[in-house]
Amino acid sequence: MPLYPEYLIREVADKNDIRDVISQYVTLKKAGSSYVGLCPFHNEKTPSFSVSPQKGIFHCFGCGEGGNVIHFLMKIENMPFIEAVEKLAERAGITLPKPDEKDSARHAQMAQERDTIYEMNMAAAEFFYENLKHGKQAVEYLKKRSLSGADAKRFFLGYSKDSWDALFNHLKQKGYAESDILKAGLIKSSENGKYYDAFRNRVMFPIFDTRNRVIGFGGRVLDDSKPKYLNSPDSPVFSKSRNLYFLNAARRSGKEFVILVEGYMDVIALAKNGYINTVATLGTALTTSQAKILASEFKEVVICYDSDGAGRNATTRAIGILREHDVKISVLNLKDKKDPDEYINAFGITRFSNCISKRKTDMMYLIDTLEQDYDVTDNSQKVSFIGEILNYMKLILNPVELDVYVEEVSSRTKVSSNAIYSQLGIVKAVNTTPSSSTETPDITMIAQRKTVMSSDAALERTRELMLALLLANKSVYKRKKQSITPSLFESEVHRKLLSYILAFYEIDKAIDPTQVIDFFTEESEIREVSRILSLDNKTDDADKAFDDYLKVINERMNRKNILSQLNGDNPDKIEKLNKFIKNQ
Repeated sequence: MPLYPEYLIREVADKNDIRDVISQYVTLKKAGSSYVGLCPFHNEKTPSFSVSPQKGIFHCFGCGEGGNVIHFLMKIENMPFIEAVEKLAERAGITLPKPDEKDSARHAQMAQERDTIYEMNMAAAEFFYENLKHGKQAVEYLKKRSLSGADAKRFFLGYSKDSWDALFNHLKQKGYAESDILKAGLIKSSENGKYYDAFRNRVMFPIFDTRNRVIGFGGRVLDDSKPKYLNSPDSPVFSKSRNLYFLNAARRSGKEFVILVEGYMDVIALAKNGYINTVATLGTALTTSQAKILASEFKEVVICYDSDGAGRNATTRAIGILREHDVKISVLNLKDKKDPDEYINAFGITRFSNCISKRKTDMMYLIDTLEQDYDVTDNSQKVSFIGEILNYMKLILNPVELDVYVEEVSSRTKVSSNAIYSQLGIVKAVNTTPSSSTETPDITMIAQRKTVMSSDAALERTRELMLALLLANKSVYKRKKQSITPSLFESEVHRKLLSYILAFYEIDKAIDPTQVIDFFTEESEIREVSRILSLDNKTDDADKAFDDYLKVINERMNRKNILSQLNGDNPDKIEKLNKFIKNQ
């Protein structure tokens, strides 16, 4: 059997969304930033099975099973590792090398190329941000859009100089190759073979993926140049049709709905006023891939496009695309201003919030909007109106929902509901499935419920929380590294995980949770590490949390040492105990 290199296996895991894969076997419900369901590996009535799309892992707090998407497929399909990798590769459209192919070097080069582009993009974002401090014209533009220096810092806004090669020269000085800078889309090549910056004299908006890596940029002109907005071209790490601006922040908002807008400034205007749950497409109309992402992350999509004719057409098209996915859709139509940014600046966030609370369902929006185009008192126009609205009503899968809107159209047109149903080609539907609504438990509560906390177990849980905190906070490690030693941990798995954390942070590398799993080979180790990775260790003060964990660990270890001295058979135990206490 072929053994594929680590970088290729990582690519297979990265390109298979773990929630999508597991959803084929388990019914999942959103719980904070994770999803929960009934574990497929043991019988249970209360869900304890957790899936984290952001971390790319799953873990059951009941039976302990856990791992990444490859491990899940291995367990659920009872297949060997290589077979699971090959099945997921086929699912993601990845061509794996045949056993007799000697192209490992090429694949390794591709993996290194992606890592280099991530690094270059971050270097470019930092360069643009520093430029903004001296870009008078860009600063004036942002001020006109009611953005402060604090806003620029928060959203990592920048400025590309009015220069042909400022960024190009900057990146070359940092040691990056011309070919890599070109592949990243940061420069272009002229007909005579000379390179020049792709972005010039523009306010810059870095685009992040869900792992907070800079994958591309959007730039807005400061004059009347065309195009008004320019986005990075597709690259090995960026696809305009498969990413959304600000999704990395929106998915962590804890909101069940997301506001879908057209522009970067609309996102920023809403986010700075509390609506972190806002995203924008990247210079293109909403795509099927983007709709799928939104449906997987949120229960409802609120479309808030521009109120002009183009915005209305885009809204109608987006409804059609989103209706293909299992997500609630509503529409916010800001009639008094063109877009959310203008609306908020003119009327304030309170009035916008009132609009949010009064948003219409997608079908009510379509019925209201299309009705304006027809005189439903005229028979011929009435027929045309019904014919057009039925094109969208055909997308309704829920029979109760369909009945509601058929009755609405019937009431407005005075055409019987039976006649409208007949145009849909169905006999009046009846919903025979009783609805049920149960509150989805929080993952942290599941973990606590499933864990029996003896004294030793409480100590181990504190150690796990410390490791989870370190995995998520490189800055905490840098500030507390002198206090972090292997002696704090007794478990070999904990010490091994700590060595992994230290190795990455010492070379200033961020940690990818899916790669952490790959560091372990024993199934028992994978289970333990997946549990630690699944812990929700959010805190307003990470340093204080670390200090608290450290204090608990030291106190409990000291207590164990004292008890050990008291329970020993050594006749000198009292003398040794006094010496031990004195040295504390």
